[in-house]
Amino acid sequence: MQSPEQRYLSQPVGQQLLHHLAARDAVRHTTPLVPLRVRDIGRFFLALGGRTPRRGHC
Repeated sequence: MQSPEQRYLSQPVGQQLLHHLAARDAVRHTTPLVPLRVRDIGRFFLALGGRTPRRGHC
């Protein structure tokens, strides 16, 4: 019986990469793409307009 590390190292590089990318994509798909707070959405639109939010406010 091989340890998980031995099994991983015995796999071809392409298969290791596919496993890594699948794990990364699983995390990306569970992470929300839209900010959850209204304040963050407002800051995003200010940044799009080239303005920076005031420091020390909210």
